Amino acid sequence: MKKYNVALIGCGQMGAAHLEKIYYKENVNIEYVCDLDISKAEFFKRKFNARKAVTESDECISDKNVDIVIIAVYPSLHLSLLEKCLQYKKHVICEKPIAANKKDGDSFIKAIKSHPESKILIGHILRHNKTYQKAANLIQSGVIGKPIVMRMVQNHHIMNSQRYLTLLNETSPIIDCGVHYMDVMQWFTGEKIIDVQGMGARIDNDIPQDKYDYGIATVKLSGGSIGYYEAGWTNALSATDTKEFVGPLGRIKIIYAKDRYTNSEEGDLIELYKYPDKSYETINIQCDRKPCGDQFDYLINMIENNVPPVPTIDEIQESFNAVLQADVAIKKESVRLFL
Repeated sequence: MKKYNVALIGCGQMGAAHLEKIYYKENVNIEYVCDLDISKAEFFKRKFNARKAVTESDECISDKNVDIVIIAVYPSLHLSLLEKCLQYKKHVICEKPIAANKKDGDSFIKAIKSHPESKILIGHILRHNKTYQKAANLIQSGVIGKPIVMRMVQNHHIMNSQRYLTLLNETSPIIDCGVHYMDVMQWFTGEKIIDVQGMGARIDNDIPQDKYDYGIATVKLSGGSIGYYEAGWTNALSATDTKEFVGPLGRIKIIYAKDRYTNSEEGDLIELYKYPDKSYETINIQCDRKPCGDQFDYLINMIENNVPPVPTIDEIQESFNAVLQADVAIKKESVRLFL
C-alpha cells in the first residue's frame, strides 16, 4: 500500500474536519500543518500527530516528500496556493468556493486544466455524502417524476458575530454554501442552470454598508425545473435547514439527524411522499455530515486510477458562476437596512 504524505494549509474549522477523518488512515502521513497563527499549527501538530508545524505555506508545498496538499483557507488565497501547488506537481483538495471573485475563479479553472498531471478535487462534499447520493438516485429513478421545484434553505442563527463579520469580508451567504446547492440542483436533475436572479437585505446594522447578511437566489434550469437557495448569517434569523424536491408524483425531503425530533441516532432521514396515493416512506441514512474522509479516498482513486473529479471542473465553474450572478444581482439592488 502506497502511503501519501499530506500537508494541511489552514488550521481552522474545515482544516480540522479534514484531518479528523484522515489522520488515522493507514495510507496517510500528516507531514505538515500550516497556519499564520503558529499556536494553532502547533495545536494541530499535537492533535493529529503531524511531523511539523509551520507558518509559511511555501515550506510545505515545495517539500518534495509531500504528495497531497489540503487548502482550507479563505477563498481569496486559493488561487495563489493552487498555482504554487501546481508548480510543484502536487495533488490538491481545495475548499469551496474556489475564489473570491470571477476573475480569480476563471484563472483557478484555467490553471487546473493546464496541469492535468496534478489531480485536483474541490470540496463539494455533498457529492460524497451518502444522504445526498441516495436522494439523487431516488430522483433520477423517477419516483417523484420530473423535479419541478427545489427548495434549499440554510439560515444560521449567529451567536459568534465576529467570525461571520470576518467571513463577510471574503464572501457572502449566497456564495459560501450556495455553490453546493447550485451543484445539487444540476446534479439531481441532469439539467443546466440557464437563469439566475437574486435579492437580499442587510438585517444586522453591524455589517458593512456594501455587504448583506441575508439573500435568496432563484434559478431556472434548462429542462424547466426551478429552484431557490436562501441563506442568512444573523442573530435575528432562526436556524433553518430545508432541502426539498417536488415533482408531479410526490416529493423528497432531506432531514438531517440534528433536526430529527426522535431517533436522531438513526442518522439522516429521507422522507418520500408519493402522490396520488398520498403515502409516506422514510429512509434512514447513516451518514457523515462532512464526509472529508470519503472525499480524500476519492482523490486517491483519481490519483491511482485516473477517474475524473466529482463534480467535474466544468460543473464547479458552473456552480460558482451561478452564485456570483446572484450575488451581483443582490449587490446592485438598494439593499435595505432593517432597524
